[in-house]
Amino acid sequence: MPSAAILGYDFPFHNSQPVAFNISVDSTVIDEALTKARLYRPSLDLEDGTNDDLSEGPSASQMHALAAHWAENYDWYQTQDEINANFSHYAVTVPGSPEYNHSVHLHFLHERSPSENAIPLLLIHGWPSSHLEWSQVIKPLVSPEQLTDQHFHVVAPDLPGFGFSPAPSYGGLTPSQMGFAFDHLMHVLGYDKYGVLSTDLGWWVGMWMADVASESLIGHLTDFWIQEPNATDLERFEQNKTAPDETAYINSRQAWDNKHAGYSDIQSKNPLALGQAMTDSPVGYAGYMWTPLRAGSDGHEYSFDELITKTLIVWIQGTWGNLRAYIEFFNAEAMNFPRTKVPTGFRQWLNSGSPFKDIAYFQSPPKSWVERLVNLVYFTTHKSGGHFPAQTRPEVWVKDVRTFFSRLV
Repeated sequence: MPSAAILGYDFPFHNSQPVAFNISVDSTVIDEALTKARLYRPSLDLEDGTNDDLSEGPSASQMHALAAHWAENYDWYQTQDEINANFSHYAVTVPGSPEYNHSVHLHFLHERSPSENAIPLLLIHGWPSSHLEWSQVIKPLVSPEQLTDQHFHVVAPDLPGFGFSPAPSYGGLTPSQMGFAFDHLMHVLGYDKYGVLSTDLGWWVGMWMADVASESLIGHLTDFWIQEPNATDLERFEQNKTAPDETAYINSRQAWDNKHAGYSDIQSKNPLALGQAMTDSPVGYAGYMWTPLRAGSDGHEYSFDELITKTLIVWIQGTWGNLRAYIEFFNAEAMNFPRTKVPTGFRQWLNSGSPFKDIAYFQSPPKSWVERLVNLVYFTTHKSGGHFPAQTRPEVWVKDVRTFFSRLV
């Protein structure tokens, strides 16, 4: 069981019922990050213009400015106070499953609506994110301005190894096993039937919950989808016989895999080696994350404060736990989703504002492909939003959630 000295914060282990949780990061961890920011030495830039588009990573001047801001201006304690004040935080330890015979420790937000007709809703984030991804949408879901709008009871956990959910100490916490843990969490909270909203790595969990916890689910709405073309699709593509939406997706997917997915490759193969370096350099981890964030966020320019907070949330307990999730998720077995009858919705959020125009459709497979795997009852395309629409398009995001789940109850 990791101690507070290892985690960087106290976690109330061994509580099978939720207990109130106050985020309080050890000051020595924050001081360490500040010291490393003051000492950070960026790499040299190429002088021939090869990286002018920053496709290989942020420039030396950007990293120097980020480190200087971190060392001189950033205030974690103010951020921590805001995180604690804005939502109700809890911690719980839930049992594993017959295939993962180890406890799972979870930090989560739980906001109950005053409405008797509120729908319980589980929000599942991905990498490099945390419960903070939902900061702009929770209150509108719980207490909408229009009383006639659908209300929700919101549960937003940190994935194990992310934020303030301690990383698993044993391998094998696959997306399906994580699904068992989240289903147990919802039942502990008294929600026998509930909806799931997923994105990024959370999509894997949501897809497996539609199998292992299908009796619990009202429906599953996702903002993310990865689907490789089958042999017939590729044959048609080579013959220029694919439909426009298929062609756009295949081209964008290939561009993403060839130019922007290096982080995914190393995290799914050598995460512990990478974790040793990134845990030692919080500024380095920020720079590492900055590259895929910039590519996939539809042109959203992250402020230094945003980037530092995002980094600290997944750095404080050490990076290997969230990096290693890719080994459990990015393998053939984890991608072999059983077909489900659970009502499923998929929202495409195009990445047209990205500085890299060839990846506008990288997370937007065609509707006909999605229907191969799920009982698709809701499908919509938004021309902007990128990979983090709950942050870039929160009002539209909330409206879609209400539309989808209101049709199912």
